[in-house]
Amino acid sequence: MLTMRPKATIDLYAIKENFKTISSIIGAVVCSAVVKADAYGLGAQKVSRALYDVGCRNFWAAYLEEALDVRKVLPLDANIFFLQGFLKSDIDLIKKYKITPVINSLDEFNDIKNQNLGFVIHVDTGLSRLGLRLEDIDEILPFLKEEKIVYVISHLACSDEKNHYLNLKQKNRFNDVLRKIRNLIPVKAGISATSGAFFGKEFYYDIVRVGAFLYGIQTGDMIKPKNVFSLKANVLQKYELEAGVPIGYGATFLTKKHTKIAIISIGYADGIKISLSNNGIIGFQEKSGKLHKAPILGKISMDLIVCDVSSIPNYEVNSSYCAIIINENYSINDMAVDAKTTAYDILSSLKLGSSRAFLEYIG
Repeated sequence: MLTMRPKATIDLYAIKENFKTISSIIGAVVCSAVVKADAYGLGAQKVSRALYDVGCRNFWAAYLEEALDVRKVLPLDANIFFLQGFLKSDIDLIKKYKITPVINSLDEFNDIKNQNLGFVIHVDTGLSRLGLRLEDIDEILPFLKEEKIVYVISHLACSDEKNHYLNLKQKNRFNDVLRKIRNLIPVKAGISATSGAFFGKEFYYDIVRVGAFLYGIQTGDMIKPKNVFSLKANVLQKYELEAGVPIGYGATFLTKKHTKIAIISIGYADGIKISLSNNGIIGFQEKSGKLHKAPILGKISMDLIVCDVSSIPNYEVNSSYCAIIINENYSINDMAVDAKTTAYDILSSLKLGSSRAFLEYIG
């Protein structure tokens, strides 16, 4: 029974190659890895260790708990930052495990100052999300000479659009903040995540935070990353229907002709977007590598998907055979188009590390 679960294979070699690619683009600038949300669902410990092995020494988590989880597999020469707040009572734990907090507010700054602890200052230059307001900077300036500022960072709101006016506006605001701070102390800085790494040297500063590219997500017109994982699911049943037969909950699809269907053992409980109903495809791959595409019919169920295999050779669709949900020929970027969402949403929604799926690593 356990063999009928979906199976995900994470290609650590491909993740390492994506890291090498973007590192070569930014040159001597520090290339750091964003491993928050369990490395976008691919397994933060495995991914972090693989990246460490190819020279990555700087990692970004969202929460302290995530940072501590990554620290378990990384030596102390790896710098682990976390972005989303802490309690003053966490400071001893942060020091013990050599984790670096990111400061987003005056309250956090007041908690961290005089603690003999390195930290990152996050300035909101136009995203209107986390970060110190521009007017807060003057308030903290008198205290900075006594503190260990590891980086000053910000985050671009429209980096998916290289020519968006806000990119330059945020950069100029960031430069104004840096001038104020650097008049007092030398400090390193960074404003760019993945997409910003393709904007050129003026957006690099001292560190670039790379997440999406590592995990096969393509944004804008940047270089295409390697696909880093595949997801397969079993064919549970196959049979034929006459024209005019409804399929799935709500009968949102009626067969228009004699149709061969296959029932696939995966659904929205596994993170498959329900918006792929009547829009997405299921793949069946020949040994030669050719991918046959079977349209999804009807609403996706919690654990099941129905697809049209009328045009696919019979030997490719048998009970217990694996159907392709995602691979290099139908990536998360392709699925995102069909689901009318983003590849970030697709990847972070998939429950690859849950008990619902078998997970294996290669590379």
